[in-house]
Amino acid sequence: MTGAFVAAPAAAEPPQIDDSLGSRLVLGVAGLPPMQGLLQISRQLFPERGPYVPWTYQLPPAPVPHTPARGVCPSGSDQCIDDTIAEMESRATVMKADCDDNAPLLLSYLHTTKGEREIARERGGFEHPAHVNDWSTTYAHHYFDAIDNYYVNGRPDLVPESWKQNFRASDDHSLTVFGNVAVAYNAHITHDLPIVIADMGVTAPDGSSYKPDHEKINELLAAAEEGTVAELAALYGAVDPAMAAPYEMEPLTAIAFGQAIQIWREYAWRGGEQLLLAPTPEAKRAVEQQIDNLSNLLGEVILRLFARTDPGPHRSHCPAG
Repeated sequence: MTGAFVAAPAAAEPPQIDDSLGSRLVLGVAGLPPMQGLLQISRQLFPERGPYVPWTYQLPPAPVPHTPARGVCPSGSDQCIDDTIAEMESRATVMKADCDDNAPLLLSYLHTTKGEREIARERGGFEHPAHVNDWSTTYAHHYFDAIDNYYVNGRPDLVPESWKQNFRASDDHSLTVFGNVAVAYNAHITHDLPIVIADMGVTAPDGSSYKPDHEKINELLAAAEEGTVAELAALYGAVDPAMAAPYEMEPLTAIAFGQAIQIWREYAWRGGEQLLLAPTPEAKRAVEQQIDNLSNLLGEVILRLFARTDPGPHRSHCPAG
């Protein structure tokens, strides 16, 4: 018999399903009979979505004098938010195509920022809207600066350690998707947010506090939560079952998130106040070191909890669709 030998097509690599101690903890707790019973009760009580229960607004701000804002959007215009979202969308397109393990955080951040923008423009209610726009834009630029200094500008020395924890884990695919998102949000909230709050000031020129607007953002983030959780579950639930669990546990997830976001952001607000109230440069550096130490410690906990235990070698996470 003549003719060229035709090799059989190579078998496709089997999909990798994330596993970790933290993943098993998340799924195990979600599957407990008492938790499932609580879930059914919550769905009967709150068929639309879980209620947001504010409480941090009862904690008054410290008396901090006005300090000039050091933001990247001094005009405070809505266009700054639109431009920030456009930048996020551009970066997200590239990251998704590259199956970059930094993508889940950015996709979550993008969805939340878009939801926050739409809800804010629909409802309004900010006492200092220009300051909120400047703050939100400046906060996002801390993320842009961290990722650009690490990957593009060749300046990892300018990147906080909590962000480097995230980037190293993303590069070696050592974390589950849930872990990638958690360790990145830890860096952005526990490290970046107190610094941005201090840079932007906590007191307006007329002596009024920016804290009511800070509390309003808590409410908007909670309102945008469900859509963000649903998107991440659709994109990554197949490769990391722990990413699907929060969506499947609604509205309990919404209730828990509403409380967690208040705790995180109240901590950041108080950290910003401490930075502004530090009486000397040495005292301010001590506060900065405390912020760094806590953020790094929490990052280490997340790295250990969500280190992948599924068989290697581990590949990057490609979103569905």
